Amino acid sequence: MTSNAFARQNAAKLLWAPRYLLGDLVTRVVPRRRERWVVGSAFGVHDGARALVEELVARGRGRDVTWLARSEAEEEDARRLGVRVARHGSGAAFRAAVRAGVVVLTHGFGDASRFGTRGALVVQLWHGSPLKRMHLDSPAAMRLPVLGDRGPVPGLLAQAYRRGGARIGLLPVASSTVRPFMASALGVDPSRVEVLGEPRTDVLHRGSAGDRRAAARRRLEEAVGPLGDRTVVLLAPTWRDGAGDPVVPTAAEWTALDAWLEARDAVLLVRPHPLAVGDWSHEGERVRLLGSAVEPDVIRVLWGVDAVVSDYSSIVVDAAVTGSPLVFLAPDEAEYTARHGLYLPYAQTTGGSVQRSWAEALERLDAVLPGGSAADEAAAHAAGLAARYHEVTDGRAAERVVDRVDELLGAAAGRPQRVFFESFHGRTVACNPAALDREIATRFPTATRTWSVSRDGVEVPDGATGVRVGTPEWLAARDAADLLVLNDWIEDDWRPRRDQFVLQTWHGTPLKRIALGRRGRTPRLVAAVVKQSTRWSAMLAQNPFGARALRRSYAVAKPMWTLGYPRNDVLVTGADPGLRNRLGVTTPKVVLYAPTWRDDALEGPDPLDAVDLARRLGPDWTVLVRGHARTLDRRRAVDGERVLDVSAHPDVSDLMAVSDVLVTDYSSVMFDFSATGRPLVFYVADEERYASEVRGFAWDLRATAPGPLVRTVQECADAVARAHDPAERDRWSARYRAWRAEFNPLDDGHASERVVDRLVEVGALRP
Repeated sequence: MTSNAFARQNAAKLLWAPRYLLGDLVTRVVPRRRERWVVGSAFGVHDGARALVEELVARGRGRDVTWLARSEAEEEDARRLGVRVARHGSGAAFRAAVRAGVVVLTHGFGDASRFGTRGALVVQLWHGSPLKRMHLDSPAAMRLPVLGDRGPVPGLLAQAYRRGGARIGLLPVASSTVRPFMASALGVDPSRVEVLGEPRTDVLHRGSAGDRRAAARRRLEEAVGPLGDRTVVLLAPTWRDGAGDPVVPTAAEWTALDAWLEARDAVLLVRPHPLAVGDWSHEGERVRLLGSAVEPDVIRVLWGVDAVVSDYSSIVVDAAVTGSPLVFLAPDEAEYTARHGLYLPYAQTTGGSVQRSWAEALERLDAVLPGGSAADEAAAHAAGLAARYHEVTDGRAAERVVDRVDELLGAAAGRPQRVFFESFHGRTVACNPAALDREIATRFPTATRTWSVSRDGVEVPDGATGVRVGTPEWLAARDAADLLVLNDWIEDDWRPRRDQFVLQTWHGTPLKRIALGRRGRTPRLVAAVVKQSTRWSAMLAQNPFGARALRRSYAVAKPMWTLGYPRNDVLVTGADPGLRNRLGVTTPKVVLYAPTWRDDALEGPDPLDAVDLARRLGPDWTVLVRGHARTLDRRRAVDGERVLDVSAHPDVSDLMAVSDVLVTDYSSVMFDFSATGRPLVFYVADEERYASEVRGFAWDLRATAPGPLVRTVQECADAVARAHDPAERDRWSARYRAWRAEFNPLDDGHASERVVDRLVEVGALRP
């Protein structure tokens, strides 16, 4: 591609923005089928794309593959592989890409259906290990007509490249050397660039060296005619961004070349870059053109040549695998390096031997061919280059790529149901998702259960797998899931497929104002809230009041399931008898202090001084302090006599189950703990400020609270100490009964069962 061609294509990409938007809208509503593959290749039915498809066909999966062909000849080639075919750019190609779970490219998104890839796992099979800088790393590639590489529009172009790179889910490479280069050039998350080997290079590594050479020699002769036992030299220069090729021989150099070939009984195979500028025509039986029209897949013939002359082309690191001596003919090294750029100093690639003219190149060929003075040095250099750029040499890269895609998407035939759980953005394994995980694990033991975790050390349930937020495994697990169970916002732009079911369990009946109920809401907040709720298939409520409040707060148009909270089942069925000991409790009585979070004070001490509370309560009491999930990584830990900071304990429901009294403020745990029938105390020292400056309340807690509201540590200690006195309980009994009738009618220990039953009814789980 010339520099002007780069500029024209870059301009076209910017003008295509409306089509991208339309394509994105379509892909949001059309369900993808994970087993379907769409393959597009700028090389035709060759190179890495062909190797990958051959592997799929060998596994009996050819019917799930659609090849996007650009010509009738390519259509015929693809059909011979045993796959479906659609014409590139057609409506059929777009429909295939929109429905496919996997889209395979060799160059860019234009290889497939450019506007239909959102939501698919995009596999980028690049076409070599780069020596020269590419795309985002090279000013030569980031150009537009007139503006060149300056101005705001090229900046937008770079953003477009990065957005495209962000959609790449897997980019297999041959070595760790090129991993950072590929990630940087294409704007790909480095974790998605994996050293699996390149399917295109499998042919270089399969079989014995003798068999590889014989097969390559036969293929060469089919392309260029008989070669006999002649020495074969391959000339394969890279392209010069639209400039003329400086290694095209002059008339005098052709004469010298002919003489050298005759003396050596050799043949020169010339393979210009498909976009090269220069006249390579030459009459002579010993010079033969090996263009891409004659041999589209040059990697298949490398074992058939005896030496390679090149410059900055990735062909040198592939040819190094064969052990062929390499000659670097680069008369424009300084200019090319300054204009286009190289990833590594050229001396590291060439070993310090660079030829500036054909006379020097022929002299070097004499030295490196068998029997020459530098033959051993050249062999060692080729071996070192091969080791640097080819770490995987078993010829099974295509197998690994298919296996990796299957692993990422879970696309193996007959796979079990896949359920994806996330609690508080992966900070914990707790709340309603954890309770539903237990029920699903019991009733659907073959289901694959994956938990989203935000950091190492988050313990997941037995039989489940944890995946780190933002990693390729996490993205793939979420995309592959049949059912997603969440209790908080979806933090990125992901949208479910039509065939995915997203159950939003939320994490409490709200007293404080949330979402659209907050004062001073902005259009931006409204848009964000609506964006959230439109991604949920159903929302779970603890009680009828919660259902009404959540529907208003989130403008929920989808079904609201008022079935009770699964996280509260343990409060009714009974606590873990050994938990108090494991927590370190040594006293007969336990009070749990569990405040809500405050938007303006995520750091610093909790509102209530728990150490002072424990001192005032005396030796019979232990104070458990449970920070809110949103403050786990930022609040100050509490330490004191008979004070245990249990904020790191995964699930507050377990802690409520072993506590005799709950002290809270405006947290929704008040509606959960009341399922136990045990006393509650409300520490509301900042009630006025919270009501007027922080969140505000949906209704008056003082009018209905089933326990005392206190404002000092001493008042709190007194209320806790007398909470179980018969007279005190009688004082609050009427309110407590009314409270439980309003908020706990479904907290009967069977909420998990009801929710899973409903999931089965709607088809989100298969019985």
